[in-house]
Amino acid sequence: MEPVNVNAFDSIGDMAAAGIIAFGAAVCRSAAGTVVGAPNTTAGEENLLGIADIDLVEKDEPGFYSQYDIVPLITAGRCRVWVTPDTLNASIVAGDYLSLIVLGGGSNALPVGVFGEIGGDGAVKATNASARALEDVTLSSAANYIIAGGALAVGGTTVTVADSSLFTVGDYILLEDLDGSVMINRVKAIPSSTTITLQLASTVALESATDYIHILAQCEVMLL
Repeated sequence: MEPVNVNAFDSIGDMAAAGIIAFGAAVCRSAAGTVVGAPNTTAGEENLLGIADIDLVEKDEPGFYSQYDIVPLITAGRCRVWVTPDTLNASIVAGDYLSLIVLGGGSNALPVGVFGEIGGDGAVKATNASARALEDVTLSSAANYIIAGGALAVGGTTVTVADSSLFTVGDYILLEDLDGSVMINRVKAIPSSTTITLQLASTVALESATDYIHILAQCEVMLL
């Protein structure tokens, strides 16, 4: 992934992680002095504190902060955030307004912290817009990837897909149960042409060919 912070003079703060937080994820307050990945809900937007920067310290889970790790936060200015397509697969163009996109069929309450265009139209500034794109990012149907076979159970780490060549080891991905929960994960290995191995045990259950795996992309933005 590219650096999250793109301006050394932007405001940086720090709090302790209350759970697993992906590098580059949007975070909100969990309790006094602690943060979690912002749930993609109205509450997540209202309590948004900033974006989890990379501190270059070796982690127990590469690419993620674990509980009690100190998380440096980008609270203002320019940075890179994770973006995902909505069901319309609308690509992002510079100037688009971005929000913590509603996922999991609208019922997700788990920590996520990824952005997208509301209703596939970033030219319209939504009342809850919290970032504005400074570059174009292509989001295609290949990034909204439907699993082809073999349901993923909670606690599972192997996913069956139609074509694993679309993925790269180290990719940040989003597991989305369209009837409920969402989770940021990462591709740990690609053992075959039809399977990928997850870095973290899944906290969501995916059903064959009905739920989604999104390949996340980074977008340089100005926080609003």
